[in-house]
Amino acid sequence: MKSIETQGKTVDQAIELGLYKLGVTRDQVKITILEQAGLFNKARVKLSVGSESESENGLKSLIEELLAKMGLNIVVSVEEQEDCFYVNVSGEDAAIIIGKRGENMDSFQFLVNTLFNKGKKHEEYKRVVIDSNNYKNRREDTLKVLAQRTAARVVRENHDIRLEPMSANERRIIHSTLADHAKVETESKGNEPNRYVVVKLKNRKNKEEETKNREDAE
Repeated sequence: MKSIETQGKTVDQAIELGLYKLGVTRDQVKITILEQAGLFNKARVKLSVGSESESENGLKSLIEELLAKMGLNIVVSVEEQEDCFYVNVSGEDAAIIIGKRGENMDSFQFLVNTLFNKGKKHEEYKRVVIDSNNYKNRREDTLKVLAQRTAARVVRENHDIRLEPMSANERRIIHSTLADHAKVETESKGNEPNRYVVVKLKNRKNKEEETKNREDAE
């Protein structure tokens, strides 16, 4: 199934742009509204053409069955990409699947991957990525901003700052964002599920030792 994502000031504008790019009419595509237009963002939609593969249908059925057993009212769309299956979940209970800081979604994604790939050979294994209305990208953007702001505070206030507990994936985003920072470094501490990141000045220990040595010499 071929698909593209487009943006516009309104949903209809985004759809029309997608139809133009694909060279098809509205009745030839499946339209998924990813994000409504807001004060600070444009509307974002996904247009898909072609039929779903057997694997896509099987994965969609598996996820819908799991959600039904959980009593959740959620709409599921599946798109097979080159390196993974991308699953978008939306609807009135989507927030339950996301959970606090995306923790429920990470657990659900792990469960789906385990069940869907059970018994498959290594070459048949294909990762399943579960998202909800682009939550993961929006959360990643938020964490990158948090990392940069925290680094600025550490430099300005000259002390370490401990961030709230995060999942392993979210900690990786913080570490990656600040990996090339000239003045700060990051370190994970604590035990799961309360493991967290500390942002601190580089070479603080060496500077403290230099200061102490100078004081001793005097």
